[in-house]
Amino acid sequence: MTTTCDPAPDTVRLRDAHDLLAAVPYRLGFRPTESVVLACVTASGRLGLVARVGLPDLAGPGDVTAGLEPLTRAVADVDPTFCLLVLYTAGEVAAAVDRVEAVRRVVAPTVEVDRWLVTPHGYRGLDCDDVACCPPGGFPTAALEHGPVGAAHVLAGRALADSAEEAFRLPAATAAARGLAARAARRRESARPTTGDEEAARRWRGEAWSAWRSALGQVDDDPAADPALGPALLGRVGAGLADRRVRDAALLSLLPRGDEATAATVEGVEDDEAGAARAMASVVDPDHAVAPDPVRLRRGAVVLEQVVAHVPRRLQAPPLTLLAFLAWWQGDGPRAARRVEGALAVDATYRLARLVHGAVSAGLPPGWVRADQRADGPSGRPRGGGVR
Repeated sequence: MTTTCDPAPDTVRLRDAHDLLAAVPYRLGFRPTESVVLACVTASGRLGLVARVGLPDLAGPGDVTAGLEPLTRAVADVDPTFCLLVLYTAGEVAAAVDRVEAVRRVVAPTVEVDRWLVTPHGYRGLDCDDVACCPPGGFPTAALEHGPVGAAHVLAGRALADSAEEAFRLPAATAAARGLAARAARRRESARPTTGDEEAARRWRGEAWSAWRSALGQVDDDPAADPALGPALLGRVGAGLADRRVRDAALLSLLPRGDEATAATVEGVEDDEAGAARAMASVVDPDHAVAPDPVRLRRGAVVLEQVVAHVPRRLQAPPLTLLAFLAWWQGDGPRAARRVEGALAVDATYRLARLVHGAVSAGLPPGWVRADQRADGPSGRPRGGGVR
């Protein structure tokens, strides 16, 4: 199960269920297949939650809704006025409809929900028997992408992948580039002090921190530009991120108010933990949280993706975990889940990955999203008037 929260207010008005259906794939980043998707609208008219569960995950023996507690909590947090529950399938519809209804009873028992079916050829309301509203063959599925909602997303530069695999595929590096990065990483690892020489350890971390900053500085502001990052530099960054203090400083460098704590984190200054705490509060605490800076996060994600593409597998858990954290902070639950699962596949004991995995699996939104949800709830703007 993956959930995604609204990273920014939609720039196009969702007038009806057709528009809502058109927006769902763009929120996921790919065209869902063989899935049940719940899309919920808040009192302010925003698409506040999109959650996807694969049909195979609902097909086991016993209670098909086991494990949906995080989704139930996510719906309660959003406090929606209206939801769509959409079955995406190219197979037998009748058997899957029972699973759709079971999900509805569990996750949205008190919210008005419309059930829809989307196939490769047509889409229609599952509960609609008015042929004027829902023709027997459904509406052409292609019309969802070619309407005003799809056009608005395309103009905003949002592309759709045909699958989750395609949407979340990391860049590939050549064998020669991976070899150069691996040699650079081994040199940095062999230079790391193994004794109690704290001064030497600080120098090593300082050099690792400089490599991270150098890599960030070489990422072009133009998203269409190819990153000009050499394999040797990426190998040094990968080796540095294996150190907890360097990894934490790299993360702090991407957070609001994090710059003040990065140097102290690298040097291991214990009495400056307050700076790191303030930076993390800007992410997790709804009373102090802010939305991410997209430019800063894109630079960090580019570097981390290139590191994963170049370094040996044994060094990939830290950059994959940081990528998962950044995706979670942006409200991109599907991407966060994919990245943290990759990190745990490398190292199942990696503590930060386990923490991020817990937040993602529980459907816990970042602080700025929870602050928005508070504003959309009963104590915020008046409720009513959900998308229909």
